[in-house]
Order: sequence, then C-alpha cells, then structure tokens
Amino acid sequence: MEEKELAVRAKNGSKEAFELLMRRYQKGLYNYIYRLTGQRDLAVDFTQEAFLKAYLSIDKYNPSYNFSTWLWRIAHNLVVDHFRKGKLNQVSLQMGKEGEEAEYEVESRDPGPYEKHLNRERKRIIMAALEKLPPQLRELIVLRHFQELSYQEISQVTGLAFHEVKSKLFRAREKLRKILEAYREAL
Repeated sequence: MEEKELAVRAKNGSKEAFELLMRRYQKGLYNYIYRLTGQRDLAVDFTQEAFLKAYLSIDKYNPSYNFSTWLWRIAHNLVVDHFRKGKLNQVSLQMGKEGEEAEYEVESRDPGPYEKHLNRERKRIIMAALEKLPPQLRELIVLRHFQELSYQEISQVTGLAFHEVKSKLFRAREKLRKILEAYREAL
C-alpha cells in the first residue's frame, strides 16, 4: 500500500494503517535520531515519542505532503528541543556498591566557549551571505539545507519543476560560495 494512502487511512482513524506506517519507518527514524544524538537509548526513546506525537496529532497531518517528511520533522523538533534544554551537555554516571556512591563525569560533546564563539561568528557570516542572495535562491538554500527537504518536496513547495529546483539550487550554492569567499578574503 502507498504511503499516502496509509497516512490518509490513519488520519481517518485506522490504527492498523498507523501501525503499518510505524513498521515501515521505525528503523529509518531510529537511525536518523541516533545519528543526531549519538545515543542509542535516547534514539529509542525519541523514536517512540515521535510516533506517539504523530499518532496524537495525526489529524493535523496534511496528506498533500509525504507522511515520512512530516514524521522526520517531528523527530527533528524533539531532538532540537532536547539540545536547547541542554540535556545532552553532560552525562553523569553513578556507580558503586550499595550504600556507596561514586560519580563520574563524561566529557561534554558540546563545544567549548571558543568553539561556540566561532560557530556564532560562522552563522552570522552565513546569514549575512544568505541575505545577499536573491529571494528565490535564498529560499531554495533554506528549504534544502535548513529545512532538509528533498528536491521533490522543494518542487512541491515552490511550484518549480524538479529540474529547475536542481539547476537553481546549484546556481544558489555557487553564488553563496562566491559571497563567502569574498568574506574570507576580506578577513
């Protein structure tokens, strides 16, 4: 059965259709979340939470879009919210015999103050460079690299033909690269 047909059935209340969608996307969603977090247990938890959120808000799903894209967006938001709350900054392990407690701190995967400053500066430069692009090319960059949409999804969003999306996105990347090179030379 096609993804959209299953999603419409799930939206209309079919638990069986939703279960089929879960089986279809469970492994891929887990892998996606694991790549973002680097933690297996967290990836399992977020996979379950993403499916739960999707099930509870299936009435908000728009069948004109891919269910998988919608589901991945839910998972993406869960991970981003988790990072924003600082929950992946440091892991504390408590070990020891009963009545005894030993605590070990594991080094954070978060960047230090210097790296954070560099990342903010890079982001500022990239955003300034994006502002110099014509609006249509800027939109394509944002949809592809910030919203992580496929070429087909970008085509659906913008109304451009698939081949136009590819060629204009190539042109947008080239213009952005030249703008960023000019920034680098100015430094």
